[in-house]
Amino acid sequence: MVFYFSSNPGEAVQPLSETASGGEMSRFLLALKACFSQAKLGAGTLIFDEIDAGVSGKVAQAIADKLHELSQQHQVLCVTHQPLVAAMADTHFRVEKQTVEIPHSKAKNGSQDPGEIRTVVRITALDCEKRRDELAQLAGGHSAEEAVLFAQSLLTKAAQRHR
Repeated sequence: MVFYFSSNPGEAVQPLSETASGGEMSRFLLALKACFSQAKLGAGTLIFDEIDAGVSGKVAQAIADKLHELSQQHQVLCVTHQPLVAAMADTHFRVEKQTVEIPHSKAKNGSQDPGEIRTVVRITALDCEKRRDELAQLAGGHSAEEAVLFAQSLLTKAAQRHR
């Protein structure tokens, strides 16, 4: 199946796989999933991985609004680096990758065998205060106080939408 797409008004319609950036493909997928979510046999859980990559401002807010709309009928799991999108979540987790050394057992001669370096993923559920701080960190580029105030305003706005 081939999807045809035009990312800008006045541009020719072309195969999505040949013309769209990764971000455009992700947003096309969001639109497609939104359309199919209305089907009776639609998925119970929708998963989006950095669907908001490379966007900001109005587009990020539009994506956040669409994800919120989908969450009214489906479970939505979304990996994001956009504070506007993350603020809309009912539950927020921080996902971190870390490298760790896994020690081997002692060698026969009694010396310590060097360990193996592995990557582990740690997932932490965030309470209200840690969530605000995480959103502030995602926003970045401001003084700590300004970032926290911005993050708090996002959470307040999202809470009003959830009512």
